[in-house]
Amino acid sequence: MINYTDNYFDLDLLRLSDIRLHEATENNRLRNIYNRISKSKYLMNPVIVGRHGHGIILLDGANRYGSLKEIGCKLILAQVFDYKSNDLILDTWNHLVYDFELKKLEEYCIANGLEARSVSYSNGINILKEKFNFLLAVQINGNRNLLVRLSPELNRILKQLEGITKLYFKKHSFDRSESDIKISDLKQYTRKEGSLIVFPQFTKQHIINIADKNMRLPAGISRHRIKNRVLHVKYEIKKLMNAGDINRKKDDLKKMLEDRIDKNKVRQYQDSVIVFDE
Repeated sequence: MINYTDNYFDLDLLRLSDIRLHEATENNRLRNIYNRISKSKYLMNPVIVGRHGHGIILLDGANRYGSLKEIGCKLILAQVFDYKSNDLILDTWNHLVYDFELKKLEEYCIANGLEARSVSYSNGINILKEKFNFLLAVQINGNRNLLVRLSPELNRILKQLEGITKLYFKKHSFDRSESDIKISDLKQYTRKEGSLIVFPQFTKQHIINIADKNMRLPAGISRHRIKNRVLHVKYEIKKLMNAGDINRKKDDLKKMLEDRIDKNKVRQYQDSVIVFDE
């Protein structure tokens, strides 16, 4: 029997107070997750965190983190990764915003002193690859693209991104879009009109700086791609309510995981899966 807990994944109980955030929460999703968690006996999916030096950064699961904190939990179940590992890849979600016209973004740029100009899609993408402080907005049902020059300073970029995302947060529905999806496929398969917002390519050091300085990226921009994501652990929430005897709880967690492995209740999937959420 392979010891999966040592070779494939690292699940741990961490104090919420030891974890630093790097992104804001999405209010609608936070409310839905809070309602679900507050009525449930179990936390099904651990959050994802990355260790760097003595710090711990929350990489995925900000809404679960916020919900558990809101109901009074002191601990959280987390899947832990070395943030410097090459197996952990930092990518970017783009936002496909429906019924959103580029004119709104152009008006925002004029009002806030941001330089914005029309470019071809390929030229805009090349500029984003070469320079960090740019954002590209692409009209899905048309040929117009708008390149926005942002500040070279990280803290100002975050405020500018916050202002831009507020143009459609709570006002327009949007989907997260993987950065490697071809624009031709989006134009072909997207049934609604709208605009694709292509964000700057942040680095891991940017994420560390954001977390260490208690700043925030707008929700739904950073994407951490990992191997062997662990789901459906089903851990009792009442055990997370206090941090007392944390070492005993860690030992009990390890025994619980090993017991499930020994009883052949753990499966690993490599295939791509399409899930229809609730």
